[in-house]
Amino acid sequence: MASLTNLKIVLLFGNLELGGAERQGLLLARHLKEQQGAEVQVWGLGAGRGAVADQCEVWNIPWRAVTLHWGLRRRLPHLLRLWWRLRDLQPQIVLSYTKVPNLAAALLWRWCGVRLCVWNQADAGLLLPSTWLHRWAISRVRQFIANAEGGRQYLLETFGLAPSQVRLIRNGVCQAAPADDRPTWRQRLSVSDDAVVVVMVANLSRYKDHATLLRAWRLLLSSRGDCNDLLVLAGRFDDQAEALQQQAERLGVAGQVRFLGAVSDVSGLLAAADLCVHSSPSEGIPNAVLEAMASGLPVIGSDIPGLREAVGEAGLSLLAPVGDAEALAALLQRLMQDSDERQRQGALMRQRAEQQFGLERMCCETVDYLQAALEGMP
Repeated sequence: MASLTNLKIVLLFGNLELGGAERQGLLLARHLKEQQGAEVQVWGLGAGRGAVADQCEVWNIPWRAVTLHWGLRRRLPHLLRLWWRLRDLQPQIVLSYTKVPNLAAALLWRWCGVRLCVWNQADAGLLLPSTWLHRWAISRVRQFIANAEGGRQYLLETFGLAPSQVRLIRNGVCQAAPADDRPTWRQRLSVSDDAVVVVMVANLSRYKDHATLLRAWRLLLSSRGDCNDLLVLAGRFDDQAEALQQQAERLGVAGQVRFLGAVSDVSGLLAAADLCVHSSPSEGIPNAVLEAMASGLPVIGSDIPGLREAVGEAGLSLLAPVGDAEALAALLQRLMQDSDERQRQGALMRQRAEQQFGLERMCCETVDYLQAALEGMP
């Protein structure tokens, strides 16, 4: 197989903030650097540094912010600047993640001295409409990785790709050691020992569905009467943060909802929780859900392909139709009032995470795919 040693590899993200796709890319970047001996760099197409840059410095991975605005007036000059920087570095491999990096890499790589461009499809098509630009960009790429079967099928069916072009490589989960233990976190949240803590880890953006979760939480509290249970929303404050906080106030549940913003100690927060919920209209396989599963938490979520693939047969009964607050509330009620079922489901989720979503497996499968793609080139 072709060696990756000393090859220049650029991982291209939408920005240097930390989301699920970026977390997976970072874990792969570390593996490529430390286990394969590649010369890895991480680039973000946004201004300034973020948590991705911080982690790169911890792992001694070079990073760079190359601003790229996708608006029509600034797209061409920004693409030219990215082209110039890639051409100057001349990496052998570019791995792109999420919509704009995927499109930019697809349009530029052939003119930058790049041998291999790999498009990483991290959702089930929510951000990838079948426009002429998307079709043209996809036609310029030969290798694709999808992190879930839903994303793989979307590429095959919508864009007519050959099955051999799209490799299914599911996310790998890596649990960092908690910075603080369960009692410390619950004290920070001002929650009693007997309260049930429900957590959703996801950036507060239009691509998630926190609004349905808040409506479900209102229905749940109405049925449970006087209780001190807590819903914790952890994630970067994106375009929906203010609207969601206002919604919580209107619904009268603000006192039993915590908006934490971005959390560095996700493992510690998960250890303090009793139940994970993930309300979303479309996903690949959510990294946050895998981390909750690895922490031994049961998962309630939206009945979408990516979540079905994550939780497997044992967790299907805990998925509700997208946008159905009543069904979501009923599932929350079911598990919140039954600690034994929570423990059983949590044990099943931990076992599935260990067996199906190991980090080493994800990294090795990706390396094998890259090596085979390089070896098969003229």
